[in-house]
Amino acid sequence: LNMDSKQLFLRELHSIIKEYSEIGEQLKQPGKQLSWEKFDLTEKEISALNAQKFTDESISAIEKIVRDNIMGAFHSAFCLLDGVSDPVSENEEDIWVGLKLEEKQDDDEDEEFLHDELYSSYWDWHDLNNKDK
Repeated sequence: LNMDSKQLFLRELHSIIKEYSEIGEQLKQPGKQLSWEKFDLTEKEISALNAQKFTDESISAIEKIVRDNIMGAFHSAFCLLDGVSDPVSENEEDIWVGLKLEEKQDDDEDEEFLHDELYSSYWDWHDLNNKDK
């Protein structure tokens, strides 16, 4: 199987972004539970959404905004990976050169997975950004 892994990944990412931006039904019929319980909606939030009169045009506009924001989030993440932007670091002397993602090898069984660390790292981020509150 000969494929350009980077292009395959990026094309698939566009499908994922499109899928996750299609939130029309969630807006029209909001449920309390979201995919991560930390962000579950309150009763007041659900009532506020239910009070809105969403049209096909407003849903389309909202979905475009969400899709643009998701694309922007990935672009910013890739800028960090590429080393063309810097993360906020508590140590001013740290030098950020980026990270390299590589195709998995058969002997990579012991590595930590980013998809697992995304949720657990939220609490580190939360604590750092709310320590003065």
